[in-house]
Amino acid sequence: MSPLTNALIRYWRRLPDEPLTARRRAIETLCERVRAGLETRAALVPFALGDVDDAVVGAATRAYVASAATAEEHEVFLTEAAEWVRRGLALNRGAVFGALLDLEDALACERLASLRLGLSAAEVENACRALRVLPGSPAARFLSEWLELIADGPLQRERRALLVALEGGESARAA
Repeated sequence: MSPLTNALIRYWRRLPDEPLTARRRAIETLCERVRAGLETRAALVPFALGDVDDAVVGAATRAYVASAATAEEHEVFLTEAAEWVRRGLALNRGAVFGALLDLEDALACERLASLRLGLSAAEVENACRALRVLPGSPAARFLSEWLELIADGPLQRERRALLVALEGGESARAA
């Protein structure tokens, strides 16, 4: 078995017994350790792929991409995280997608563009739930383009989630 498979199995074994608050504290601590260079970015992957909680998955995904030291690494790490969504590797694909979109990064939006119509309605809602979109930002443009793609189709639940995310960004900015 691969080291990642072993890490995921260990993570899933302790998941039922570990309360959500403990997992959230653990990912906070791990993110700090990765930023400080005390852990490798690979330690974040079981949290990003194996957890179901939006906050845990989002923090692990953002920290994974943020661990890049160069522009080239940033592109590679973004692409890897987008692959977690495309290949269905993450249990909470919506949270990974939302975390990448929340980076407000044009490259992240580019990587996510081909994936957005492959998400289920629940995953779209999940992706949009924690977004704080600023008007004119890469994420706002991305969501607006997405809305245009589904405007006249049957994806009304997805449309509502996108509108709420865009309106939330407007509200957050005004507040």
